[in-house]
Amino acid sequence: MFEGSDYAYYGMYLVGFAIMMVVNLKTYKKYDLSKFSTVAITLITYVAGVTGAMIMGNLYTAIHAKYDENTTVAIFGAVVFTPIFMTLVALALNKPWRKVIDMLAPGIFIILTCAKFGCFMAGCCPGRECSFGVYNPRFELTMFPSQLFESITMCFVVAFCFIYAFKNKKCISGSVYPVTAAVYSVTRFCWEFMRYYSHEEMRHIMFGMTFWQFCCVMVIIISFIWILLLKSKRLTTFEEKYYSFVGGKYDVIANKFDKFKHRNDKNIVHHNKKRK
Repeated sequence: MFEGSDYAYYGMYLVGFAIMMVVNLKTYKKYDLSKFSTVAITLITYVAGVTGAMIMGNLYTAIHAKYDENTTVAIFGAVVFTPIFMTLVALALNKPWRKVIDMLAPGIFIILTCAKFGCFMAGCCPGRECSFGVYNPRFELTMFPSQLFESITMCFVVAFCFIYAFKNKKCISGSVYPVTAAVYSVTRFCWEFMRYYSHEEMRHIMFGMTFWQFCCVMVIIISFIWILLLKSKRLTTFEEKYYSFVGGKYDVIANKFDKFKHRNDKNIVHHNKKRK
């Protein structure tokens, strides 16, 4: 474990993002997206995830203000806010929002996996004090490495995400993210019992649960409602009306890129003819 190394923590964010980009570029055809759109959407997703993490960090700090708990970034915020932001982005760009969210799901949880390992290296978000744990220089205590075990658990969550997305023939379009988020929330809820808190009252701050356990319960409930909505005919009707109304008006980025690519291809052909 590095002694309070925030570089390790934020470095693992970037590692996760790089893996996400590779995964998305390997799977984008399944979701009827172009390579350019995939790169652009992945970059926007990273910004949305960091923004969501900052919002959640400030919310956590505000709720725990009397305990002097200051958190600038909380990665759980990416789980909560990224699908909201990216659904709006997909609709604005006239992209199939269900497929966009499905494509992004594995990558978002890959970043989460790497971030938790970054927590372990940086020594933040540790587990309870115990005699058989790992020495944490930030707290100067031997503590249970809950971040490391959560990161390992996340590997199985990501594997589940891929299996559900690519092996399940009954997978409803748009359901990969909520199903994976619900599975993750169950694991996170359990690991919270092993997490270190400076004040015992913080374990019961939200209806007898920790703040993060409460968030997990809310994510599970919202995920269930999300899946029910995906099966709703009203949502399908709304989607048809929306896409019929916009008619490609907001697909500005993709259209500009296609024009540029077409013009570039013509120049290449013209150049090759000259050479002949």
